[in-house]
Amino acid sequence: MATRRERLRAELDGEIRASARRLLRAGGPDAMTLAAIARDIGITAPAIYRYYESHDDLVRAIASDLVTDLVETLAAAADPSLDLLGRLAGATNMIRTWAFDHPSEFAFLFGTPHGALGRAQGEISADWVLQLARLFGGLFEELWQRQPFPILSDAELAPALRAELASYRKATGLDLPLGALWTLLTCWHRIYAAVCLEIFGHLGVAIDDHGPMFDQMLVELCASLGLVYRPPAR
Repeated sequence: MATRRERLRAELDGEIRASARRLLRAGGPDAMTLAAIARDIGITAPAIYRYYESHDDLVRAIASDLVTDLVETLAAAADPSLDLLGRLAGATNMIRTWAFDHPSEFAFLFGTPHGALGRAQGEISADWVLQLARLFGGLFEELWQRQPFPILSDAELAPALRAELASYRKATGLDLPLGALWTLLTCWHRIYAAVCLEIFGHLGVAIDDHGPMFDQMLVELCASLGLVYRPPAR
């Protein structure tokens, strides 16, 4: 059982992280300074160093919290009571929903890194790449076992690509042929690019409502997996 001192320490750590996330939402990564956090919760900036060795250390902790929140939200959207198509569609649609609900946090994790975030980017990217790969990879494994979808054979993949896919399979622990991993990654590339283009406003002048585009993309991605997806009525 935690001592009173340990409970108080955990409480203040929670306040530090909650403040950092409020500042991130309100003003972006640059607003998440130790001085601003200290003012927000009524402590001195040096006191934060009892919890974090540096600002970069705090940035990594906040990024880790956000990755955990995102993956838990996506996992909940892939409700086990749903069929496999429902779980795939639920988790994929939730990426877009989460990005809309948390635009600053999405930009923090997936936008162009700079400052403290840039220095910690390698570790942060490795965290969310592996967690998302395991979430969606697990659904792909289940689909592959139930009804294998069309994939490229190893001979059809360039040698350099085969090596990269083999490395990815080793890092993620996914039990899929290289061609199935290539399909998984190409699906993720399209989903990620679509959400980024929308959230960062890169197609805003030409397209007002990206929802129908996202729906059609899911129809096409599911068809490539041998699944028939019917988007919900908007």
